[in-house]
Amino acid sequence: MPAPASLSTEHRFARDELDPAAHRRALLALADNLGARLRATGQIATGVTCTIRYADLSATRRSRTLPEATQHTLLLARTAYTVYDSLGLQRARVRSITLRADALRPAARATRQLTLDAGDDKPLALEAVADRARARYGHQVIYPAALAVSSPPLSARQRDRGGRTEDVHGRRAT
Repeated sequence: MPAPASLSTEHRFARDELDPAAHRRALLALADNLGARLRATGQIATGVTCTIRYADLSATRRSRTLPEATQHTLLLARTAYTVYDSLGLQRARVRSITLRADALRPAARATRQLTLDAGDDKPLALEAVADRARARYGHQVIYPAALAVSSPPLSARQRDRGGRTEDVHGRRAT
């Protein structure tokens, strides 16, 4: 079976979203998902397409060719942010965002521009470690910090006793 020409992933907001920061978090989550899928399937993308669907069900689609073919989340996210920023959305009620990795090729055919900055390789090495952790413990075990949500409030069954949290049976909860 031939490899797919593209991979895509979509984020649908629970309600029409006005907050650009929420849009950017969604883009990061989508790029993270695409990067992990590309690495898992041994593919690289040469382009990114971002589709924004609005509350009135109209949509805007923009594509960008990557400076170099990649499967790395950081580079995919940067490109997705650039595409999003080029739309100039102000107070747009966004219903969903779709991110697509285009013109896929086998990762064995990837080339990478060498740099003199050793810091450029650190995120890529961390990505490999994150992929191994996800393969072993599940996708939600490690993710970009910008996607972290605050801890949920204590349930009615939990209460604070002298600085530590316990459930109603006295077992330590945190």
